Amino acid sequence: MSYINFKEERAAAKEQLKKRKENNHEISKNMIKNKECSNEFNADNQYSYKTICNELLGKKGIENENEFLEIKNKDIVCCRFIQCKFNNVKFKDCKFIGCIFDKCEFGGGGVLFENCSFLKEDSSIKPSLNKKDNFSCYFTKCNLYVKILGCNAGFIIFEESVFNTSSFEQSDMSSIIIIHSELNRTTIIDSNLSGIKVLNTYIEDLEFRDKQKSKLDEKSFFDKLVIRKKTRDEYEGIYTIYENLADKFKENNLNNNFGEYYYICKTVQSKTLKLLPRIESYLYWFTCGYGERPWYALISSLVFVMLFGIAYLFTGLNVEGELVKYTLGTFKSIPFGNFIKDLGDGINLSVGVFGGVGWSSSEPTSMSYILENVEVVVGVVMMGIGIGTLVRKVVR
Repeated sequence: MSYINFKEERAAAKEQLKKRKENNHEISKNMIKNKECSNEFNADNQYSYKTICNELLGKKGIENENEFLEIKNKDIVCCRFIQCKFNNVKFKDCKFIGCIFDKCEFGGGGVLFENCSFLKEDSSIKPSLNKKDNFSCYFTKCNLYVKILGCNAGFIIFEESVFNTSSFEQSDMSSIIIIHSELNRTTIIDSNLSGIKVLNTYIEDLEFRDKQKSKLDEKSFFDKLVIRKKTRDEYEGIYTIYENLADKFKENNLNNNFGEYYYICKTVQSKTLKLLPRIESYLYWFTCGYGERPWYALISSLVFVMLFGIAYLFTGLNVEGELVKYTLGTFKSIPFGNFIKDLGDGINLSVGVFGGVGWSSSEPTSMSYILENVEVVVGVVMMGIGIGTLVRKVVR
């Protein structure tokens, strides 16, 4: 059993997404109807409470960052942007309150959000003490070439959207939801990812370039990555992403989360290995689940006991002075009941040898001594692996 129950996490995240959309809809409806609810904002007259279609915000062509059109100190409230283009534009110290971006293109030389807010946290309805609206923005079916720097991007929903060469730097991304989307060459630097949910998303490249530390917590969840091409290059990219996530959880002292993503990382990595390293990786998985599944040691030990028990039937064993030795032709003539009895004697001998406690009614013949010595070594190694793996998990 894994530490992270992916099925339950997915269901919980989808329920959270449903409730967040309903919350955003209700608050948006009230704010549009009663504009005084948002009197703490200086609502921009050009865009607030409007639907903007097929409009360009910024400059045409491709520009460098220092040539972007700069928009400062704008409060854009409950605006719905539909099929708009955001090109070569820098939003600085702006607030986007309950805005919806539908089929929008963030392109050209890119879009920079600096010290902006996409979240209305406090409630406008009295009494407001200890109440939070968490009224967030929603991006759906958008293509995003963006840099989000020093922003409050908490609770944003990204659905069916594509990130290309984008970055989140020194930003609060707590409780954001990314679902049915793509992250292509996405960089995260010193940001708060507490409670983030990433579901059914194709990630080509996700990199942490922290100078200090990006924050994750127990509620942070990254779903198993979508695999499309099933090529070696894709598997290498995916296991690198899992490795980066595992290291980031470990850095935040979330060792159980680290262990789960490390296990998935090693599982994917095995698909990229050549024959001998792949066999080694398979044995590592089979005996202890890459150090993350202590019960694998028990299961694999039982398999070894069974296999050695069957092998003793062919190399020979003495059962109360009677020799039991099978050949391939024996199975055609021996009654099934006798075979079960002999198999039980072989397993009885195997259990004693594997556990290092000796044997009772069954003992190996001279032909079986080599097999017995091999099983003793395997038993000692498996007990060491099992105890080591269990202690590692308990210490965490």
